[in-house]
Amino acid sequence: MAFFDPTRPTYLTNPYPSLAALRKQEPVHWSLGLKAWVPTRFEECSEVLHDTRRFTSDPSLTTGARAEAITAHRASMPLGSVPHLGSTSGEAHRAIRRLVNPVFTASAARVFEPVIRGLVSDALEALPLNGTFEFMATFADPLPRRVMAAAIGCPSADSDRLHKALNVIEVTRSNARPSAAHIAEAESARAVAAEVLAPLMNGVLAPASVLGELMPGGESELSVAEITSIAAHIATVGADPTTGALANSMKALAANPEAACALRENPEKMHVAVHELLRYDSPSHIVPRFAAVDTELGGKRVRRGDAVLAMVGAANRDPAVFSNPDKLDIERDARRQLGFGQGEHICLGAPLALMILEIALNGLLARFERFELAEPPEYGPSVQLRVPDRLVLRCA
Repeated sequence: MAFFDPTRPTYLTNPYPSLAALRKQEPVHWSLGLKAWVPTRFEECSEVLHDTRRFTSDPSLTTGARAEAITAHRASMPLGSVPHLGSTSGEAHRAIRRLVNPVFTASAARVFEPVIRGLVSDALEALPLNGTFEFMATFADPLPRRVMAAAIGCPSADSDRLHKALNVIEVTRSNARPSAAHIAEAESARAVAAEVLAPLMNGVLAPASVLGELMPGGESELSVAEITSIAAHIATVGADPTTGALANSMKALAANPEAACALRENPEKMHVAVHELLRYDSPSHIVPRFAAVDTELGGKRVRRGDAVLAMVGAANRDPAVFSNPDKLDIERDARRQLGFGQGEHICLGAPLALMILEIALNGLLARFERFELAEPPEYGPSVQLRVPDRLVLRCA
């Protein structure tokens, strides 16, 4: 019988041996601890992400106690009843995407390239040229936050304040059992976000910014609450995986100095290598879905309402799709990797995230001729997002 416990410290440190064993023994596994189906092969994970008729991101569209609890939960949350990019499905989701897609196309992302290069340059200048430093607080955390704030249309002076407020809102909305104190904190954060966003929405904004596209009174006809909800999603869901990708990439390159050297000598290769780095240690490790109908997955009977956790981290190391998957190979074409999801919920900000990663990693490699882990990375308890809490590098 297959065994799977993602809460063990050894799993958090390195989940891939356990995921490989589970994929071999029972590729679609019912986890008693997680109360969810856990597919680990690329085939089933891709199926779950693509088939929105059978698998929805909105648990309220299913049935039973979970659906009722989610509906009640949303009614009690700040902005909880406002359509949300991450948990809407079908036409409701497509309607929001149609509004914000123009800001996040590959061509639109290139508009932000000078901003990204400036922010990366400033972040690099703040790093020591040699010795040890903690990478998360000094570089990986603030950089994506500031880029996403710029994408929203927020001046850099207000970016950290806005991100903190939007993050509180988003975390509280996603918390299945928030306390009264958490809800009160989210209400206060909503007031702060409104204070920062109001002058932006009433002023003159670049049309390439999210708020420039969604300002009230325009064609979108969105309310301030709806715009705040979209901004909260972009600020957190856009920034946090990119933070993880920066950290996981530096960790992987520290362990593979020959790959780091090759990319340092050939920075143009980073355009392709970022997909391999995302495949090798995916920050978006689990993508949750819910069965919208009674169905089958990998030969297992899945009931309507069951949670299904697509194990993207495992799928990205499936040997049926990626040969020698536990090896970092910067020459590999890994664009099939599932780190950005698939289907109608494929990551909206993927072009922007890829640009951040390419510019930032090339900048880090150019600044540091050598770097290594000064101590083992520290991971928190989350198994959905694989992002270190602490990553100390020694550079020269």
